[in-house]
Amino acid sequence: MPAIAVERTIGETKRAVLGGLIRYNEQKMGKQRYRRFAVSLRDKKKIVGGIVGEVWTTVLFIQLFWIDEGFRGKGVGTKLIRKIEDEARRFGAVRSYVDTMSVQAPGFYRSCGYKAFGSIKGYPRGVTRHWLTKTL
Repeated sequence: MPAIAVERTIGETKRAVLGGLIRYNEQKMGKQRYRRFAVSLRDKKKIVGGIVGEVWTTVLFIQLFWIDEGFRGKGVGTKLIRKIEDEARRFGAVRSYVDTMSVQAPGFYRSCGYKAFGSIKGYPRGVTRHWLTKTL
């Protein structure tokens, strides 16, 4: 019988699991396209914001999005969203999704055309995690 182990260093297991998932998905859905990329907001040479995302098959997942406080509320967030969506379309994406906490930016994503499709309560201090999606 195989042994089950809890690991604090995940590199080897992550590579094995990811490799197994990729092989399985390719058996079921054919060869898949995967692109990871970022869009940055720069003040001179300093990065003061940006988005990190990935397109897998035909869906953009916005993984990380941050803007320095001094640059918020000036429309640059909307421009960054448009830029990453445009780039994702070039990679063949037809849909986008993101998750965000209630203390972060669900209203911002809604203003960019995203619609909620799920949430989970139970985070500390009454915070809720929201998932939103948009057709590109």
